[in-house]
Amino acid sequence: MDIRRLPENLINEIAAGEVIERPSSALKELIENSIDANATQIDIIIENGGKHLMSVSDNGIGIKKNDIRLAFERHATSKLLNNNLQKIQFLGFRGEALPSIAAVSEIYIQTKFFSSNQAWSLQVKNGSFSEELPSPRQAGTVLTIKNLFHTTPARLKFLKSAQVEKSYCHKIILKQAMANPLVGFKFIVDNSEILNIPPETKTNNLYFDRVTTIMGNSFTDEALKIKSSKLIKNQNFAKIFGYIGLPTLNKSNYNQQYLFINGRSIQDRKLSGAIRAAYRDSLPKGRFPVFSLFIDVPNDFLDVNVHPGKTEVRFQDDALIRSLLVGSISRELNSVFFKTTSEISREALNRFSKNEIFNTITDKTINDNQDTKQTYFRDIEVKPFKKALKQDNIENNSILTIKNDSFPLGAALGQFSKNYIISQNSNGIVIIDQHAAHERLTLEKMKFARQNKSIQRQILLLPEVINLEPVSLEIIKENIDLLAEIGFIIESFGEGAVIVREIPALLGDADIKQIIIDLGDDLSETGLPSSYLAKIDLILGNIACHRSVRSGRDLNESEMNQLLREMEKTPNSGQCNHGRPTSVSISLRDIEKLFKRT
Repeated sequence: MDIRRLPENLINEIAAGEVIERPSSALKELIENSIDANATQIDIIIENGGKHLMSVSDNGIGIKKNDIRLAFERHATSKLLNNNLQKIQFLGFRGEALPSIAAVSEIYIQTKFFSSNQAWSLQVKNGSFSEELPSPRQAGTVLTIKNLFHTTPARLKFLKSAQVEKSYCHKIILKQAMANPLVGFKFIVDNSEILNIPPETKTNNLYFDRVTTIMGNSFTDEALKIKSSKLIKNQNFAKIFGYIGLPTLNKSNYNQQYLFINGRSIQDRKLSGAIRAAYRDSLPKGRFPVFSLFIDVPNDFLDVNVHPGKTEVRFQDDALIRSLLVGSISRELNSVFFKTTSEISREALNRFSKNEIFNTITDKTINDNQDTKQTYFRDIEVKPFKKALKQDNIENNSILTIKNDSFPLGAALGQFSKNYIISQNSNGIVIIDQHAAHERLTLEKMKFARQNKSIQRQILLLPEVINLEPVSLEIIKENIDLLAEIGFIIESFGEGAVIVREIPALLGDADIKQIIIDLGDDLSETGLPSSYLAKIDLILGNIACHRSVRSGRDLNESEMNQLLREMEKTPNSGQCNHGRPTSVSISLRDIEKLFKRT
């Protein structure tokens, strides 16, 4: 079989298959061209998910008449200054996008170069160019794509529905809008405007305002601000800024994750893994954090020419960037202590307002069957622990409570259903899951002791011999060294057993046998992660869970208030080791709304 050169049109179609995966891929390239042209307003129109029509209009600097035809030739670009791939300063640089799109669609372009008195148009169809003709265009460029992939029906066949392809396009626009707050974006789908984001004007809060516009006030009102930097070399720095959500604000997928490197939207598994590592034991399994993060590095520290869609990058020092990410996020997460998102409180209020609790008690005049309507409350025991300190001289003779204004989690009022602490603060009431909260407190103490190499061991007067199931036994034996680092001295002991000689002093008089059995069972079911630190965190989390105050245990007033005070000064105490929230706050105003008092 002879080797032969492929025809030019087939070469272009192959290249298009790498660069243009779906309508949103083409849209991304066109928007990047507009941004590189210094546009401040970009209008996008699509029909049938972008398969029939896609139009991108901008007010950028435009293209010179003599360059219009050249723009559709492969590897022709104005953006690769000095032919240097080491210092790329634009979003585009390869000169592949327009010829790739033209190879699989019909294109019509109108453009006016900013210093020219005349606008021009050009049509490209099946690789054939029309003659440049005058255009009424007043500024910038409008590029219209019709019948995308009509020359490659196999690719067209595997596209999703119009609705799905539209959602991909929408996501691309949001990412570009997030990274470019000085640019306005309008998005029209099948003659309906679904997005209109004006350029941001407050120069001091450009990114904050744009993130708020896209992700909403509910995110930015509670988001943690990230701002940090790390020296690279020669007085150059890697900088990170942006916003991260609290661990209790998590999603079932990564659609609310925005990561930008030098203004370029990036999807990088290593960087995403670093961010997840920073959240570590504060997220529920299978859930994803919410964030909008921007990283700026010197251009020569970065290689963006490693992926056809330019969605992945390589750094000269990957470890430095991962360290910057993990360190910055961990530092902020550790500073918020017991805080949880108001979304949890809103969900609780919604449940109240949806007739799930309050409306189960109805007026007897409406229904004589009142007793059956109160079954929700019949078996619930609430023990009041708040005692009168002295009586007021006020007319209503109310009880003066202990001063709780200085305590964010307030003072304990009682224990509800032997599992939840109800406290009162200056804003309203707080409901705390006693097991989840104590689980986190125990874990953080153990983590702190391990990190500071100050784990105190307690020698057992009578070593504990523990028989284990085969799988659990192997897991414990395989991790004897790792367990020793956190305070357990364990040895093999004959067939099917281990012997525990020393334990962490923090465990006190806990049931060691049950802790080791439970640990073996849990690890045999979930497995261990590959990361050494993640292994330690998982084991510590399991031990803390089984060591903590159990659900169903009575607590007195002093114990409850002590738990609240420890939560207020313990990192990550807003969620348990498994990522579940430890508390729900309900303001007095919201309670009054429930009872129609406001």
